[in-house]
Amino acid sequence: MVAAVERGLRMRGLRWFLRLLARLFFRSVEVVGSENVPRDGGGLLVAWHPNGLADGILLLGFCPRSVTFGARHGLFRLPIVGWLLRGVGAVPLYRRRDRGEPGARMSDEERRAANHRSLGALASAARQSFVAIFPEGATHDEPQVLELRAGAARLFQLAQESGGDPLLVPVGLHYERKHAFRSRALLAFYPPVELPENLRAETFVDRLTGLIQQHLIEVTHPTESWELHRAMEQVRSLVRAEQAAREGVPRLRRAPMQERDEGFARVWAGYRKQRAIDPGVVDRLVARVTRYGEALRLLGLSDRDLDGAPLGRTVWRVILLGAEALLMLLLLPTVVLIGNLVNLPAALLVALGARKLSVTRKEQAGLKMFLGLIILPMAWMAASLAVGLAWTEPLPGFDWRPEALWVRVAGMLALCVLSALLGLRYHRFIAELGHGLRALWVGGFRRDTVKRLRRQRSALYDEVIGLVAVLDV
Repeated sequence: MVAAVERGLRMRGLRWFLRLLARLFFRSVEVVGSENVPRDGGGLLVAWHPNGLADGILLLGFCPRSVTFGARHGLFRLPIVGWLLRGVGAVPLYRRRDRGEPGARMSDEERRAANHRSLGALASAARQSFVAIFPEGATHDEPQVLELRAGAARLFQLAQESGGDPLLVPVGLHYERKHAFRSRALLAFYPPVELPENLRAETFVDRLTGLIQQHLIEVTHPTESWELHRAMEQVRSLVRAEQAAREGVPRLRRAPMQERDEGFARVWAGYRKQRAIDPGVVDRLVARVTRYGEALRLLGLSDRDLDGAPLGRTVWRVILLGAEALLMLLLLPTVVLIGNLVNLPAALLVALGARKLSVTRKEQAGLKMFLGLIILPMAWMAASLAVGLAWTEPLPGFDWRPEALWVRVAGMLALCVLSALLGLRYHRFIAELGHGLRALWVGGFRRDTVKRLRRQRSALYDEVIGLVAVLDV
């Protein structure tokens, strides 16, 4: 009983920590469909794997039920990552292609025996809680779901055979810009899969694997290429912006991630239907949308910016943003200075380290999170200790200084943390100010270009809506 309570407290602490980590890295994390995860019983959460360790952090931190993971055994040897995996009760899995890793020198018989024990532990967990599994078997940078491995279906079958009644819950993981710091993420839980009654024992694994792949395709909306994905996203964006302009919406805000996902799904469904009927029409429309999107990107604008506020209001907003940034710099110069001298080099080192250590871009987001956990606190502690030791005389304008070294170090450490939080806000002011100045330049000196892009958006909107009406999407 005591051990169970301790494990529950440890899990809650780790979940809180992972949520904090995710909210520091992402500007926002939207979680929808939590009601689709039952409060009782157990089962499998199946998701695609587009963003390395970040996928697991979101599932562990934001799932409404406790989650057990099966993780590649090599991850248990990494600093911090291994501690977290052991802390959340993750189960190591030994893949044949990982045998070259340190600690993986085992025969095929030993590997199979170890995996049999791991699958048994996961099946036991799936009877009373939820096991999260990525059936693709590896993280990737592709815009489509990879061919699934049979592990999820075998685990589900094993949980059933051991007396459980597991559910199969598909999970959608979506990222605005998955490698970028302070972008947005969406975690969507979908209703449990209804299994057909004619799943025979001899074909159970193969048919269930196919069923899982079908549902993952439905919840992730995969495309054939990133170019096509960007075109579909551009269609979604221009339709939303043009519709708002025609309805007289004064200033359209950025779409929530759930709205983006639902809009993208409708656009993608319409594309596939129309391409089956007349691929030539669709290809020409996609080419025009792509050229329109490229023109926007060259100007540094979005669809929403074409209907920006009147020039006077834009000027007033730029003045306010500049005043806010200047006010923070004048009132909190020490905080802003420390934020740039301590946190900015550390953040650049995190980004550089993630780029150098990651074999592919798919691993960068997770590596940035964990490198940030190591490098930023180390930079804070080093700066705090240096200031504490060097602070031997009262500061100008003050006739005192803390006598105790630990007070000086603790004060500087608190200042470092505060400067990191306020620094995020300060740099956001600067980014918004730059965007406002760009909008002023385009609105004041490139009016003909903006008018031409509005006409293009309007024509593309009419064509898209016409296809939607015909296809009944």
